[in-house]
Amino acid sequence: MNTTGSYKKWLESAYYFFATEGSGKLSIKALAKQCGLPRTNFYYYFHDKEELLDKIIELHFNTTTENINKELEQRLHSFIPDLYLILYDFKIGVQFAKQMFNNRDIPRFNKAYKHGLAISADLIVPHFKDFLNIDLPDKTVKLLWFTLCDTWYSRLNFNDFSVESMSALSYEIIESILPLINDKVSK
Repeated sequence: MNTTGSYKKWLESAYYFFATEGSGKLSIKALAKQCGLPRTNFYYYFHDKEELLDKIIELHFNTTTENINKELEQRLHSFIPDLYLILYDFKIGVQFAKQMFNNRDIPRFNKAYKHGLAISADLIVPHFKDFLNIDLPDKTVKLLWFTLCDTWYSRLNFNDFSVESMSALSYEIIESILPLINDKVSK
């Protein structure tokens, strides 16, 4: 038996399942069916579903988030459309992040969601700041960025996952927070 292959299959299937269905529907039985592996094989690699959830969060940061950040470093020159061109290439990773956002009432997901935003913020905030053409401390702009992200994830629709729709959503949210920004700048 190829244990490395089976372990990877469990992880990748769980990652995809969580991203597309959420944690509520994630079960060992459903994963076994998706993987084509016996349920008992699951316990060879994981104690329980909780350990699996920790491992897929770890997978998210060690692969998807790391790869997105590499792309941000290379391709992010202007906030819109570059950010959304990059995110478009990582749809499952964005879906995974949205599921963490949707499950923020569970401490592990809330912590992971916030950590994910923080990891990318240093790469995105300077471009966000330039886009808004504001002269505020980075710490303040990060808070605005986090607000934008929370609102964006709450309204993101994967039935219309296009660069145009993601950009339009961002523009709409920015327009709603612009008075707060302008108020802060004028003080």
